[in-house]
Amino acid sequence: MKLIAVTDDRLSIHKLAETLLAIEPYIDAVILREKSKTDREVFELIHKLKLDGFDKTKIIVHGRADLASLTNIHKVQLPGHGLPLPLLKEHFPSLSFGKSVHSYEEAKTAMSEGADWVLYGHLYETGSKALLPPRGTDELNKIISALAIPVYAIGGIKPSHIENLAVDGVAVMSSIFGSDSAITAAKSYYDAMNTKRGNLL
Repeated sequence: MKLIAVTDDRLSIHKLAETLLAIEPYIDAVILREKSKTDREVFELIHKLKLDGFDKTKIIVHGRADLASLTNIHKVQLPGHGLPLPLLKEHFPSLSFGKSVHSYEEAKTAMSEGADWVLYGHLYETGSKALLPPRGTDELNKIISALAIPVYAIGGIKPSHIENLAVDGVAVMSSIFGSDSAITAAKSYYDAMNTKRGNLL
């Protein structure tokens, strides 16, 4: 099971880079979801991360295939309302694409259009989706059974949930970047995943 950190667009470039470098040992990937930052700022963030030694294979650019291509990053996470996936795959054949989905049908469509993975949510109650009811795990488990590509989950997931989730990985935003200590928070998920792996042996 993989741990994907999702940035929350609240930190400066330098503070965010510092935080990501600190939690890198505990995460498998990070989705740079910095909606309010300019393209130049995200470009500079990626450049700084690479310059400071962050493993660029862990970086996933949110929404912008062109920006990923320009910075030699090979993974893009597309929002549900993003550009058509087949068109992007045609124009950026060297990139891998994940798609955010909110239903079984959306997940099936994403796979048929060539998505390399899907991100399903939101699973549990979360402050960032306070007005929307959580989707729970029933449909998630249906998606896992039907898809031949990795399925990741997002939304209100706590370390205590890890043991009972059969996904390929979880994506976490507020619990890491909204905590007093991003390192402690990331390590708590890392430890829960290691415990789950140990229980499966």
